[in-house]
Amino acid sequence: MWQWSTDAKTWHDLEETETKRERRMFRIHRLSKACWVQYLRLMIFESLGGCPTLREVEFRDDPSAKIKFSDWVISVSSTDSSELPAGKGTFWENLFVKLLHQCEGWENGLIQQMWIGDFDKSFVSAEPQPLCAFFTGCAAPWCKRTREPWRGVQEVLKHRNLPMWGACGGAQAFAILEDTGVDKPWDCPRCRDSNNPKSPIYTHIGYTDNSKVPCGNFDKNICERGKFNMRKVAQDPAFDGLPEVFEIMEYHCGQIAYLPKGWIRVVTKGPGALTVNQCLRVEDRYIYAAQFHMELPGTPENSRRIMGNFLSLAKEWGGYNPRGKPVSPPELGVSR
Repeated sequence: MWQWSTDAKTWHDLEETETKRERRMFRIHRLSKACWVQYLRLMIFESLGGCPTLREVEFRDDPSAKIKFSDWVISVSSTDSSELPAGKGTFWENLFVKLLHQCEGWENGLIQQMWIGDFDKSFVSAEPQPLCAFFTGCAAPWCKRTREPWRGVQEVLKHRNLPMWGACGGAQAFAILEDTGVDKPWDCPRCRDSNNPKSPIYTHIGYTDNSKVPCGNFDKNICERGKFNMRKVAQDPAFDGLPEVFEIMEYHCGQIAYLPKGWIRVVTKGPGALTVNQCLRVEDRYIYAAQFHMELPGTPENSRRIMGNFLSLAKEWGGYNPRGKPVSPPELGVSR
């Protein structure tokens, strides 16, 4: 909370600036009316983790002033760990940062990394609003995941007010949230009751040996790892400039079994690949669920093309935008 004083001895609260569980790197506070003071200070009553840091502050004399702020994006860790980076050996969050800074015009782009449990409507709607959000992959089976941290993501996804890109596990999460939600239990193909599946939209590619193994053991799973061919099946602007068949990086054994209601398949498997639902999109929004990893190194030109296209679409739509109008659905029929 910010406080003001006329003598640096007696301090008064600026109640409009009170913020609980601050998670934002960038925030604009607007007062109900201008307040002319001699001294200001920021009071931090409690801090979890490392020491808080205030890097830069600007003050305006008009509470309703239009404030220009650089476009910024969010990289969301899709793991159960709230630590960043999320656990030993985890590097998915940093890959989106690296790819962003390789895109033309984004070499010094602003990006905030955060955990899924801190991502919700209150976070994305506060000024300055983000341009878009990227959700990382995750390795744990969905039957072992904690559902509650995904509630805020489900809320933002439901309202369709922010362009979002989910990669691999992040894409599977979008599908599960749309099809099952956080209030019902989740399962995986290893523990699933075929007569009563809990989250059937998530499945596995297949198995080299279908004998019983514990959930989370992927030794007998068929996987796609490395560079694979994708095929566009719709004219979607996120893939403008790419040929009908293009290469991109994969690293998964799970997949989305079918399209959630209101979603369209825009990319499917190409020659040599196995997963049919490679990239889905909400019909009238720039919200994507991509099984592949554009953020992995290996196909830099294609990755930069997709990332750059998506950033342009997010900017065109207005970033976080509750008044955003529906966009044209992808035009099907690209594939021969």
